[in-house]
Amino acid sequence: MNVIRQPITPQELFNQKAARRKDLAALPIEQKLTRLVTLQKIAYTIGRQVGREPQHRPWTIKTQSQ
Repeated sequence: MNVIRQPITPQELFNQKAARRKDLAALPIEQKLTRLVTLQKIAYTIGRQVGREPQHRPWTIKTQSQ
């Protein structure tokens, strides 16, 4: 069954964005750093694939799963 969504208003979009930022700000520093390193790895991989020589390698951090 397809659900037809009502168009989102700019105010609703702004409220969702503010709530997301608040949630991200409340994360523990360990999770923030893990997310940062994940983004660094993605950027590093993409840069190498398009032929750019990276200036820096992604950080290496130990996580609880390591």
